[in-house]
Amino acid sequence: MANALTDPPFANNPPVKLNIDAKILGLVLAILAVIAAILTLFVGGLLSIFAFAGGFAFLWFIGVLVELVGEIFVAIGGFQMFNLNRDGKRLLIYGLALAVVGRLIHLIGVLIAYSGVYAFGYTPAGDIVGFIIWVVIYFILYYLVVISRFPGESPLAASGGYGGGYGGYGGPGSTPPPPPPSV
Repeated sequence: MANALTDPPFANNPPVKLNIDAKILGLVLAILAVIAAILTLFVGGLLSIFAFAGGFAFLWFIGVLVELVGEIFVAIGGFQMFNLNRDGKRLLIYGLALAVVGRLIHLIGVLIAYSGVYAFGYTPAGDIVGFIIWVVIYFILYYLVVISRFPGESPLAASGGYGGGYGGYGGPGSTPPPPPPSV
């Protein structure tokens, strides 16, 4: 039985067909995840530890920890994809899902922690919009990971055609266009 998260129905025939190299994508996402984990640890973690709004913002802190674990999963899965380990794709997808859940828990914690300070000018709109932007970014990364192909797998989009792709006139076995008429 296929897992709907790691093997969605659109994986073999996605609406936007791109030829994404899984090895390169894995390396890029692994590097970005390491940077994001460091920022989450130092910025989000320290802020949540020192967040006092009528007491310790425990839910805020739990959200940061869940997001940090998700980013670590993304980093490990990305490096596995770079090493052509196909299980890295699964781990990376789970890491992205965990990061989204962590951001949601973090958002709820922030909203609860600051619920009584509206008089001081805080509005939750910025946090909610920020969460929506991150969910869109995570979905785009998820989509790219799902449609990415390892070396040796068949590409999604046919390269070639006149004037397109890397092959000039078309792929192997295609014929070039006829020469222009002589004057």
